[in-house]
Amino acid sequence: MGGLVSYLALWGACLGLTALCWRLGGAPERRAAAMLAAAYALSLALGGIRIEGLKVAVVGADLLLACGLLWLALTCRRWWLLVAAANALLVVIAHASVFLEPDIHQRAYIAYRMLPGLVIPLAAGFGAWERWLAGEPAAGGWLRRSTGSPSVAGTGGEVI
Repeated sequence: MGGLVSYLALWGACLGLTALCWRLGGAPERRAAAMLAAAYALSLALGGIRIEGLKVAVVGADLLLACGLLWLALTCRRWWLLVAAANALLVVIAHASVFLEPDIHQRAYIAYRMLPGLVIPLAAGFGAWERWLAGEPAAGGWLRRSTGSPSVAGTGGEVI
C-alpha cells in the first residue's frame, strides 16, 4: 500500500508542477509543460507494452521528451531548460543501459531513471516560479484573461 501511495504522490506532484508551468510560465515553460503532459499520457496509455522487460511506450515518450527539451534548451534562453534536458538525457541513458545489460535488476533500473525523471518537472516548476518572481508576464492565450485591454472578438476581456 505504501508503494501505491508514494507512486500516486509522485504523479500528483509531477502533474501539479506541469500545471504550475502552464499557468505561470511563458512560452518555453508552456511548451515544456505540453511535452511533459504528452509524455505522461503516452506512458500511462501504452505503458503495458513490453519488450525484454522494457516498456516501449515509456522509452519512446522519454526519448521524444529528451529531444523536445534539448531543442527548447538550444533555442530558448532559460537556465532550467539545460537542467531539464540534461536530466532527460540521463533517463534515456538509463533505458539504453538496460538494452546493453539486460541483467540489471528491475528496482535498480527504476531508481536509475526516477531521480532524473523527478528533476525535469522540478526544474520546469522552478523556471515558472522564477519568471513569476521576476515579474515577467506569463504567456497569453488559452485560459488567460487580459487585464484592462479591450475585449478580443467580443468575448468580454478573454484572450482567445
